Amino acid sequence: MIKKSWAFRVVLIALMLIAIEIPPIVVNFAIHYAKTSQLAVYGFMILFICLMLAIIWWARRTYHTYNQLGSPAGIKIRWIIGGYLAIIVGMDILSFFNQLIYHQTETANNAALGSMLGHSPIITVIFVFSAVILSPIAEELIFRGTLTNMFFRRGNIWPKAILSGIVFSTGHMSTNPISFIIYAYMGLILALVYLKTGDIRNSIAVHIINNSIAMYVLLMQVS
Repeated sequence: MIKKSWAFRVVLIALMLIAIEIPPIVVNFAIHYAKTSQLAVYGFMILFICLMLAIIWWARRTYHTYNQLGSPAGIKIRWIIGGYLAIIVGMDILSFFNQLIYHQTETANNAALGSMLGHSPIITVIFVFSAVILSPIAEELIFRGTLTNMFFRRGNIWPKAILSGIVFSTGHMSTNPISFIIYAYMGLILALVYLKTGDIRNSIAVHIINNSIAMYVLLMQVS
């Protein structure tokens, strides 16, 4: 494999960051037509699914191109459970300070996700499915599988994890430093799970568990 330049890799990651922001825009178009055209809603949601699948395909190919860790090392249940618990404990502590200092009971990102629910059964079902399954796969392939392998040498775990956390947080709405740190921390833990286990499926599993519980809470709020 010919090693691409640093600038090429930066541009490639930037394009992926832009790409992952496009599907939610399509959902907003579907929401706009929810009360006037069911046909438009179905069309936009089909486009949404196609975009997510295309992003996953692209990210998976890029991940395999730059993969430094070799063949998957296998599912590590202890790392999945431990990673999820680390995320919950850390994010709960950070959320406490976010509420104490900035009086925010939820992040702007969660508020935006909640605003996409309850407009139409088909939008809600597809969006929840994407948030629980498709988004974790796409984001792990981009922010962990691709990003951590593109920069720094194989053994530099902490620089890789920190970079992954920072870039991951830029893809989530942050209105203050603590809300930015919340998602950077989550990204860092997910990167550590991937890098320590040598298998992207472990960080995907942690991400799926986290998003499943988060979406359940949001659905309870809008029901």
